[in-house]
Amino acid sequence: MARSSAARWLPVLLVAAQVVVGALAWQSRSWILLAFGELALLVGGTGLYGVVRYRDLRDRYRSEREAARRLAERRQLADEVHDLVGHELSVIGMRAALLQLRTTGDESVLAGQVRSDAERAVVMLHETVATLHRTPGTDPAGADVAAVIERFRRAGADVRLVGDPDVLNRASASTRVTAHRVVREALTNSARHAPGEAVTVVVGRAGGTVTLEVRTHGRSVPPPAVDPDDRRNGGLDSLRRRVEAIGGTWQADTPADGHRVVARLPARATLEPEREVAPGTAPEDSRARDGARRPLVALVGSLVLPAVLVLAGGAAYWAWASHDATVEPVDAAALRVGMRATDAAELLPEREAPVRLARAPGPEPGWDCRQYTDGNVPLAMATLEVCTDGGTVVRVTDLSEVPLL
Repeated sequence: MARSSAARWLPVLLVAAQVVVGALAWQSRSWILLAFGELALLVGGTGLYGVVRYRDLRDRYRSEREAARRLAERRQLADEVHDLVGHELSVIGMRAALLQLRTTGDESVLAGQVRSDAERAVVMLHETVATLHRTPGTDPAGADVAAVIERFRRAGADVRLVGDPDVLNRASASTRVTAHRVVREALTNSARHAPGEAVTVVVGRAGGTVTLEVRTHGRSVPPPAVDPDDRRNGGLDSLRRRVEAIGGTWQADTPADGHRVVARLPARATLEPEREVAPGTAPEDSRARDGARRPLVALVGSLVLPAVLVLAGGAAYWAWASHDATVEPVDAAALRVGMRATDAAELLPEREAPVRLARAPGPEPGWDCRQYTDGNVPLAMATLEVCTDGGTVVRVTDLSEVPLL
């Protein structure tokens, strides 16, 4: 997603501010001004970046949510078109094939043309559906296997049911829906590729497994439906993925007497959405859609590493600045004007505070003034000045009460 105009101009703005701060510090010959300017740039730049980044992430989140909604609608529509329209076209093709076998002359030729047109329409439909992501949408009401078989019988197909389809009534909704689709798609595939051939549907249950077998008898059999590159088999290949999505197993083969499709489904399955990538779509795009996060969460994630680095750097600086430069409160209270410098040295740390921002009163000629810190966070600034002259403490200044700079 393209960056906003504010994000594009932010580096330019920070560079310009850096130039201004550097010029002012150089003109005033004040490294203190430079330090404060850099600190202000760091804090202000981080805050400004956070605002700009949040706005970009918020807009991206809204855009991706809208895109996901439209994609879900397209997936749902693709499923309905494939399951309903494809089924009806296959039934039309099967009836035309039966009519072609039972007639002669012009009627037979016309029936053959209708069959070819129906098969071509099914192939075109599968090619269109293959360009969309498929999701496990809702099936037609009932998901009744026996009703599907009866519909094919009324259309003229020779379908025999073995077993009790009522065993599916005690299975989970996901298993019933998947079983309904398996039988319907397998029968549709048989009607398109082997019209007039006998078909046997076996439904059974053993323990926690429901077994469905659809066998087409005869030599005129459908091609294997396990090749994902064959667009004509997009429906059966989608069923394989759906069966595997609920923890089932899928088998499609061509024995000596025909073609067979076998699906073994867990009776108490829960269907999870399929994670697929549409043809022509990069996997990275799919992951980007799947990884769309709320803007505040994404903003926090993008700022965690900089925040950790800033905190670690600040802690390291404070440890260095306060080390051997911190005066304990009890020692600071014991310092008095007039005491010997050697006695005061026993109460003072070995080094001075590196950050001295308070404007201490100017020393008299010959005085030796040193500044120390009380360990304040985060800069460990100097908060105490001790001046000596001739081996005697001549001034003790509490810099915490003195204006900065």
